[in-house]
Amino acid sequence: MSAKRIVIIGAGVGGLAAAIRLAARGFSVQLLEKNERVGGKLNLWEMPHPHRPSGRPFRFDTGPSLLTLPFVFADLFAAAGEDVRHWLPITKLDPIASFRWQDGSRFDLRAAQNQLEQELMRFAPTDVAGWKAFAARGERIWNLSAELFLYHAPEQVLRGLPGESRNPWRGLTLLTTPFRIGMLSNFARLVHKHLKNQKLREVLYQYATYSGASPFKAPATLAVIPHAESYFGGWYPTGGMYRIAEALREVATKLGVTIRTNCPVKQILIEPTMPSAGRRQTNRATGVKLHDGTVIRSTAVVANSDVVYTYQNLIAPEHRPHYPNKKLQQLEPGGSGMVLLLGIDGTYPQLAHHTKFMPADYKSDLRAMFETRTVPSDPCIYVCASTRTDPSQAPDGCENLFVLCSAPPLDGGLDWAVEGDRYEQQILRTLEQQCGLSDLRKRIVVKRRMTPAELQHIYNANAGSIYGIGSNSRKAAFLRPPNRDKKIAGLYFAGGATHPGGGLPLVALSGKIVAELVEEDFPQK
Repeated sequence: MSAKRIVIIGAGVGGLAAAIRLAARGFSVQLLEKNERVGGKLNLWEMPHPHRPSGRPFRFDTGPSLLTLPFVFADLFAAAGEDVRHWLPITKLDPIASFRWQDGSRFDLRAAQNQLEQELMRFAPTDVAGWKAFAARGERIWNLSAELFLYHAPEQVLRGLPGESRNPWRGLTLLTTPFRIGMLSNFARLVHKHLKNQKLREVLYQYATYSGASPFKAPATLAVIPHAESYFGGWYPTGGMYRIAEALREVATKLGVTIRTNCPVKQILIEPTMPSAGRRQTNRATGVKLHDGTVIRSTAVVANSDVVYTYQNLIAPEHRPHYPNKKLQQLEPGGSGMVLLLGIDGTYPQLAHHTKFMPADYKSDLRAMFETRTVPSDPCIYVCASTRTDPSQAPDGCENLFVLCSAPPLDGGLDWAVEGDRYEQQILRTLEQQCGLSDLRKRIVVKRRMTPAELQHIYNANAGSIYGIGSNSRKAAFLRPPNRDKKIAGLYFAGGATHPGGGLPLVALSGKIVAELVEEDFPQK
C-alpha cells in the first residue's frame, strides 16, 4: 500500500518539525513555502560589506535570537534517527542577557545559579529571597503543567495519554490544575508580591512580552518562562540561529520530504464526506490549490501558516461556520516590534551577546504596545550582537547588530511608511546619546528595517504580530485554536498561533502534537 500523502503549508519550525516526524513514520510529505527560504520567522538576511564585497558578509538572524529548551530539538532529531549534536552544536550564553538603565545601573542575568545569586546580592540584596521564591513558583508551575499543556493537545490529555493507566482522580486533577498553576492570577501581581526593586520587576516583566502579552494582563502561569530559561539555559547555535532551520531542512530532505519554496498556496480544498448511518455529513480537507492553479491532493493538510490568516484567506466561509470572520477578529494578536539590522564598521565591546537598554518608564512602553496602540516615546531597546559569541557572523572588525523595539500590532492607526523612518531615527539617536554607542549612525554600512507591516507581508502574520495570538487572558494563553480542526476532518495546525504557543521550542512541540494527531486519524500500516 502506498504511503498516505500529507501536504504542509508553510516551512516554519512547526511545519518542518511536523514534516520530519511524519516522514519518519512513513508518510509521504510535501512541504510548501511561499518565501525563498524555509524557517518562517526564524530566518536569515546576508549582505556583503560594501567596501569588501568578496569578504565574509554580514549575517543577520531576522527572528528568534535565543535557543531555549534544547532538549525539545534533541527529541525531534532523535525521532528522525539523528543525533542533534552532530547537526547543531550549541554554546551556553553567560550572561543570558545584560540589562542597562539610563542611571548607569546594570544587571547581568547570569547562567549559573551561584553567580546569579551573587549578582542579585550586589544589585538588590533585600530581594534575593524574593527572587528565589518567584523562581520556585515558576518551577512548581513547570512541574504541574509541562506534561499537561506543552507536550500534548488538550483533547489528548482529557481522554488520557497512550499507555497511561486509568486514573479515577484524573478529572479532579485537571479541574484543579488551573488554580494551582496560576491561571486565575495575574503575572505582574505575582512579580510585585515577591520583588520590591522596580528594576528587577522590569527584568521579569520582559518575560510576559516573550509570549506577546502585557505583564499587567497576562496570567501568573507565565512565571514558568523565566524558570525554563534559567533552569535549562539560553543557548546559541554555532553559525547562527538560522542553522536550526537549515539543519531541519536537511534532515527533512534526508527523510524524503519534498520541499518547495516560492510556492504560495491559494486555497485549502474542502469537500463533503458521504454521510453514513447515524452520522451527519461532514467536511474534510482533501488538498490545496496553488496560486498558479496547480491542485495537489492529499490525505490531510497541515497548516503551519498563521491560524487567523489561514481561516480568513485559505478556507471559504461556508466551510468554517465555527470560525467566521467576526470570531477570528476577536482573537487578539500578540505584540509586535520594529527591527533594525545594522552592519557596523568597528565594534562596541561594551555590548553583551544580548543587551537590553531599559527606558526611564518601562510601563509607558508596555502601555503603548498593548493599550494605546501607539509607537512608544521611550522604548526598551534590545540589541543582539552575536559576534560576541560567533565572530563569523560579520566581516573582520565589524558588528552585526540586531535591534528590536516595541511596536503595536497593526490596527490601521499607524502609517508605517511614515512612522518607520521617524521611529528608526529615534532609536538610533537614543542608542548614540543614552546607550553609549557613539557615532553609531556614521558607522552603519549595511541596514535593513522590518516593521509590523513587513512582518505581515512576508510571513502572513496576523496584524503583523511577532508572537501570533497574544496571552493577555486565560483563554488566549491556554485555549488557542486547536491543533486539529473539529469540524473539518484532516485539517491540522502547527505554529505559534495554535497550541501550545509561540517561541521556538513550543512551535517545535506543535509539530510533534500534529504528527501524533495525524497518525492517530490516519494510521500507517
